[in-house]
Amino acid sequence: MFQKCQSQVQLKVQRASRNASMASALRMAVALGFVVSLGIMAAMPAAQAATRSDSTSGMSFGALGGMLVPNKSGTAARPGFGVHVGAQLGTEFGIGGYYLSSKKDEGGTVGQFDMDLFGIEGVYRFEGEAKGGYFGGRLGISKINVGSATSQVNMSPYHIGFIGGYDRFLTDFISIGGELGFYSVGKGESTPQSGVTVTVDSFTALSFLASVKFWL
Repeated sequence: MFQKCQSQVQLKVQRASRNASMASALRMAVALGFVVSLGIMAAMPAAQAATRSDSTSGMSFGALGGMLVPNKSGTAARPGFGVHVGAQLGTEFGIGGYYLSSKKDEGGTVGQFDMDLFGIEGVYRFEGEAKGGYFGGRLGISKINVGSATSQVNMSPYHIGFIGGYDRFLTDFISIGGELGFYSVGKGESTPQSGVTVTVDSFTALSFLASVKFWL
């Protein structure tokens, strides 16, 4: 009996170590992606940005705002806000980074359920009659904060996402638009000082966001 319990404890330790290693590797990949993205943005010649008359080249940064809807028991739609930075690599492909935040006290057995999503993205922008439209993929780290005001637990599962949207240019340097996103957030675990492991199962979430972007 003792050997069986010992084996179960060792298995849990091995799983926790493996999950921690995977999370660490993903953080390094996201950090490296940010560095590469920033390097490409900094290396883009000013002449390219100066000749931009649409979304085909140059850098952009802006704000996002709207609703996030977690598909998880006990949660509901809530406001969401964020920022975005990107760079076009020619006429169609682009890279960038994003940060989204949504916080809400759900009450009941869930309590506080806060979500922060940040990571890197790759996008494809349409040309011709569909110019302004885009779709892409995202990969990053989540920050999930759950529990009551006196007993909150933080965890950092990975997430992947897919986005689609449209940018309407008001001038050569300002655009407004909308974006629809789908995110799959991995399972999160955390062991607070009480020693009791808290687990949040994987879940999905939708985002409905409006955007204002400035193009350089």
